[in-house]
Amino acid sequence: MIKSKFSSIFIALPICFIASCSASQNESAIIFKCHADKPTPIDVVVSEHDGSYKLMQFNAAQVKLTEMTSISDASKSSYHRSLVNEHSMTFTHNGNKITLSDYHSEELGMITKEKSVTIEHDDKKDYWLCDDSSVSKLSSIENF
Repeated sequence: MIKSKFSSIFIALPICFIASCSASQNESAIIFKCHADKPTPIDVVVSEHDGSYKLMQFNAAQVKLTEMTSISDASKSSYHRSLVNEHSMTFTHNGNKITLSDYHSEELGMITKEKSVTIEHDDKKDYWLCDDSSVSKLSSIENF
């Protein structure tokens, strides 16, 4: 009796492990998340799923985008110089250009870390500096 329960645990344990691994592979990884209240409220979440980038959340009064939009026209770039790194992802949607940026500087003995969103639309440019709850993994993406 004890032997059969013990062997069933050994059989069930690998199955649970395999199921949890396959579930985590299907989850989207958040690449960029920004929230800002000024000049107007904005919320942006971009995730990577199976090698493509998806706009999981986009709330801004200036530009209307559908959530879960696949970002097909996207580019990623990086800028490096002594003590300064900047990574950005730019994509366009219906004539709107949206740039997500992650800036890190240690120049002049001051550490500056900023995440921002810039939207260009109708010959106008709007800029938001993300709050402290924001997340960026843009540096982990290869330029494309």
